[in-house]
Amino acid sequence: MKSVVTGIRSGANRILVVDDAPEILAVTDAVLSTAGYETISYTDGLIALQIMDLLPPDLIILDINMPQIDGYEMTKRIRSNATWDLTPILLFSALDRTQAALGLECGADDLIGKPVAIEELLGKVNLLLHSRRRQQHRQQRRAG
Repeated sequence: MKSVVTGIRSGANRILVVDDAPEILAVTDAVLSTAGYETISYTDGLIALQIMDLLPPDLIILDINMPQIDGYEMTKRIRSNATWDLTPILLFSALDRTQAALGLECGADDLIGKPVAIEELLGKVNLLLHSRRRQQHRQQRRAG
C-alpha cells in the first residue's frame, strides 16, 4: 500500500486518488497539487475506503482496473454509504468507453480515459467540484 498526502491547505478541496499504478498517482498528485488541491493517494482501494472517514474527500478519482477491489466495486460501496453518496466520483479508465460506461451505472459521475490529458483532468475536476458546491448550496437552502 502506498499513501501520499500532498499540499494540505486550509480550505483547499481534498481529492482522494486511488490507482494501483504508483506512476499514475505521482503524476495525478503533481497536477492536482500544482492546481491548488490537497490530494490523498492510495494504491489500495480497501485502505482508501477506510481512510475516507478520517480525511473526508470533496472528490474521488478511481482507477477502474485494480486488484483486490476494482473501481466499479469501490463506486458501489461509496454510493451505498449515506455519508459519501453525494461525493463526486471520477473514474480513470484505459478500457474502451463501453466497458468504462459500466462505471456510470455503478454511480460514478464522469469518466476520463488513460492516458490522461492534464487540461481534461483539471476541467472535469473543476466541473465536478462546482456541481457539488451547487448541490450543497441547494440542500442548505431547503434545510434552512
